[in-house]
Amino acid sequence: MSRAPARLALTVCLLIGALAAIGAARAEEKSVWTEKASEGFISLTYGPLDPNKQPVFLLSCFNEMEIAVLDIFGVIEGTRPGQKLTIKLSAGSTHKIEGEAGIDSKTGSMFAEASDIAVKPLLAVLKSPGPLTVKMAATSLALSEVGRAEAAERFSKNCSLE
Repeated sequence: MSRAPARLALTVCLLIGALAAIGAARAEEKSVWTEKASEGFISLTYGPLDPNKQPVFLLSCFNEMEIAVLDIFGVIEGTRPGQKLTIKLSAGSTHKIEGEAGIDSKTGSMFAEASDIAVKPLLAVLKSPGPLTVKMAATSLALSEVGRAEAAERFSKNCSLE
């Protein structure tokens, strides 16, 4: 009879350890809004804090080249590489950007990209309250609003593009 309580205690300990490991893994995978500026290149991202992992959302501003690029990474249902698509961003207000579906030749990851975009209308949406919805073809993503307006504000101070 003394073995049964010991087994139960061991099982409970193993279960608690497994749940803690799952919680730690989820904490690592948490996506956040970040802004970085370095020598004329400014980025606004939504994704993991690990810079080696690909973000879901990447807005790049190249002040010296006077160009801004928006990339949304992930599977885009109903498209193929090279296909034109509309990226619709909504959070309080809505902004549409024309782009194209692509595949990264190194990683095989799918993405949508819009080049030479107007920054101010996009930032107006990003600074709006509420979750950000990104729609492309048959794909819809909901990105958190936590920290988005603040990161977008810092981005707008460093990106001199209209």
